[in-house]
Amino acid sequence: MTRSDLEVANDFVRRWGTLSKRRRARLGGEIPVAAVQVAALGHPDLATRRSCLFLLDHYASDASWNVFRLALRDPVASVREVALHGLSCERCRTTALCVADVVADLVDILVHDPSAEVRHKTVAVLARFADRDGRVIEAIARAAEDDADPAIRYVARHVAQSGQLHVRGRKAALRDARRECARRDAKRLRPL
Repeated sequence: MTRSDLEVANDFVRRWGTLSKRRRARLGGEIPVAAVQVAALGHPDLATRRSCLFLLDHYASDASWNVFRLALRDPVASVREVALHGLSCERCRTTALCVADVVADLVDILVHDPSAEVRHKTVAVLARFADRDGRVIEAIARAAEDDADPAIRYVARHVAQSGQLHVRGRKAALRDARRECARRDAKRLRPL
């Protein structure tokens, strides 16, 4: 009887999860890449999809960039976040990413994703590609004006104005956005 890709990937992920860190690194060379790619996109368990994307990021990043792109459409926000990391993590990649294709996907996520956390992380990923694609700063500048979330507007405005690639974490950006709003309100209410 032939086992399905989902079964093969499921068994590998479970086995990998039981090992020590050192033994995991050795097992990484045995990853059934094709099966894990299929499971990353189609396994019914979100934890398994996340684990598969993690494994692909660390052990088969070059071969899996399109899987990360497709996983940006996953119905679960935490899976989309792992896919974002897989696209942006160039530490594990040895070949160049097709930035033009990826930027189009990321701009779409920035505009349409229902999760503010995912959109926030998308600003950070897009900022890394700012020097490689002219659409990035334009998309980030639009988010600085149009996004419904104040933290995203805050970090997007900071990136668009300064060109700095580092984006503050979501909680810090929310605090900063609230402080900025409070300062504006206080300034408006001051007597002349």
